[in-house]
Order: sequence, then structure tokens, then C-alpha cells
Amino acid sequence: MKWISLLILLNWMPLWASAHPLHLSITNITLENGTLKISMKTFPDDWQTGYFHYHSQVSEVTTPEGSLNPWYREYLEKKFRIAPEEGAEPLSLVLDTLIMNEDAMILELSCTLNSQPNSLYIYNALLTDIYPDQTNLVIFGYKKKETGIKFDVKKLSAEVLLN
Repeated sequence: MKWISLLILLNWMPLWASAHPLHLSITNITLENGTLKISMKTFPDDWQTGYFHYHSQVSEVTTPEGSLNPWYREYLEKKFRIAPEEGAEPLSLVLDTLIMNEDAMILELSCTLNSQPNSLYIYNALLTDIYPDQTNLVIFGYKKKETGIKFDVKKLSAEVLLN
């Protein structure tokens, strides 16, 4: 039932995104054949507010070439990480695609695992330093099973068992 509600929320997201009262990101992570695929949907204006919070300047999220501006990329790497275990070196996530429109920003990332870990440690603190009500939802899919995890200012990390 909760997944149906989440799917309805995702479908309606563009309608209320221009004046969104919620600070929310939704991330889908799948692990298949040793490859992590990540799709993260956020609001670009929330990222711009974050930049302004740190630099007191207005900035565009993307460069004129359409790639993620350096500060935003560094912020993403600092605030969203996946590692084989807590305290381990984070996996090197590659930004494959950046899709921008007026009410959503979708980041598609991937990573090939060198070995099959027993678990994955997910750290998701995106925009929790800017918005105290920020919620980062993660849906993790592995072996035809999905796990939903809610991250917020009180919960920034979680471990997903792969056994």
C-alpha cells in the first residue's frame, strides 16, 4: 500500500513542484549483475538555495554545456555516498545523465562493483543541512525485492543487507 502511495506521489510531483511545500528527493537504486544504477529526482531550486546558503550568490545548477556545475557535483559527492560497509571508502559513482526541466532535476548515476559485498552502506544527507524538513526517500531493488528507506535530519545513513 505504501508503494502505491509513493507511486501516486511521484506521478503528481511535477504538478506541485513549481511551488513545492515539501523538501523531498526520491532515489531509486538497483543492483543487477554487479552494477548499481541510481536515479535521483530532486528540485533544482532547492540545490540553488543550498548554493546561496554557502556562498551568498545565485548560481545555476548546470554549466552552459549542460553538465553539473563543480560545486554541485562536490556537494553531491559529499552528501550522497554508497560504500560496501560503514567507514569504508565510498564507491566511485559516475554521473551518466543529468536531466533538467523547470520543475525537476534527475541525476542518473552508476557504478560497477568489483566484488559482491554482503551489504551496502548508504549515506544520504542531501539538503538536510539546508532544510530541516528535508526528506530523502530511497527505494533499493535487489533480486526482485524492494526496500524503502527514509532519510532525514535524524537519519542520514542506513545499511542494506544483500544476503
